[in-house]
Amino acid sequence: MTNLYEIIGNLLAAFVVGLLFYFKPKVAEWLEARTGKDHYDQLMQLVASFARAAEQLYHDQDPDGTKRQQFVQDQLRDLGVEITEAVINMIEGAVWEINTENRKTLVQTKELGAMANELGEAAVQETLARLQKDSSHE
Repeated sequence: MTNLYEIIGNLLAAFVVGLLFYFKPKVAEWLEARTGKDHYDQLMQLVASFARAAEQLYHDQDPDGTKRQQFVQDQLRDLGVEITEAVINMIEGAVWEINTENRKTLVQTKELGAMANELGEAAVQETLARLQKDSSHE
């Protein structure tokens, strides 16, 4: 009877080893798909796109950003992404980039406005000088 248990134990051990050899490449592939750089890049791209969409949709209605964050999280959940602390940090990073771009745009707009005012003022001064010059020649 002891030999029977020993044989069954050896068969089970061999079966488990066979399963490990069979599933190891599949598990490695699954883990790579879940944690690889391509997966990270795709997730980051989705987060950035959803953050921009949320900004476009809810900017005026959501001053504190709660609706926008919820929108991004809901969109990611709908795609099967688990919302972890890392994903929330990705969302915050995407929002920071959007805010930085908006600030740069605002600064550039102010600079362009100032340049336009300077050019306009210079054009007015030049026109007045020409008018005075022309009136003195008459």
